Amino acid sequence: MPKTEFQIVIVEDDPFARNWMALLAARDWRTRLAGEFDAPQKIIPMLHQKASLVDLILLDTELPGGEDWIPEIIGAISGLQNPPAILCIGIHAKPNVLSQLENDCFVGYILKNEINYSLAWAIDIALRGKCVVTEGVRSLAAGMRYTLPHPCVMLDGRKTLQSTLSKHQAEVSRLAFLFSMERRELADEMGIVEDWSYGLVSQIYEQLGVKDIINDDEALQSYFGDQPLILAHVEKIRAAGKNSIKAHDLETLAFHIITMPEMVELP
Repeated sequence: MPKTEFQIVIVEDDPFARNWMALLAARDWRTRLAGEFDAPQKIIPMLHQKASLVDLILLDTELPGGEDWIPEIIGAISGLQNPPAILCIGIHAKPNVLSQLENDCFVGYILKNEINYSLAWAIDIALRGKCVVTEGVRSLAAGMRYTLPHPCVMLDGRKTLQSTLSKHQAEVSRLAFLFSMERRELADEMGIVEDWSYGLVSQIYEQLGVKDIINDDEALQSYFGDQPLILAHVEKIRAAGKNSIKAHDLETLAFHIITMPEMVELP
């Protein structure tokens, strides 16, 4: 049976960061949260029981205890027929974490402020066979003359591929579509009257080409041709008929577009 979504586990001691990553995972069509843990030792029992049900562990690299817990997690998944992948995430790039990428179970190392809203894109690319890094990690690797695994993609979630949107529009749109903001809340964020917020959302949809993507195969393929999980969801929306398209579906599709990071294939 084809996979409909990736099951992820978050190991992160900061409640705000953990909740933020969980929200991003829940909003994206490609990822679902299988568990949240504030300490690495708490994930070990789950891995012994349900590791085969987990596709990826999102592992905070700055938890108390340093790298001492990494061998325990590797030990818990080693020998499994389908062990979960491990994607490292942190605030600052660290040499001792970078060196972990030599282990086959590690699929990348990203920094929080550089991946920003594009977390699910990083997870998707990593689980489709490419090592994923952000600029700070790439820079550290270059300074250490460390050879990153190949193939490798550098992502920048701070930028948007939609040059038609201003920086402010893009930021507010991400928040609005992430949280499914009521138009009154959106108007408050934008500093405009509520009536204008409805027109603004329609304008953003038009600039992003949301309705074109829903209705036109060529437009859909140009954005998401290499994203089978997103394509499957759009096909479901289409199958329901034009009159059954929900505002939530349009918001979620727009969220996928506006969180698409800048991607660079590294040599």
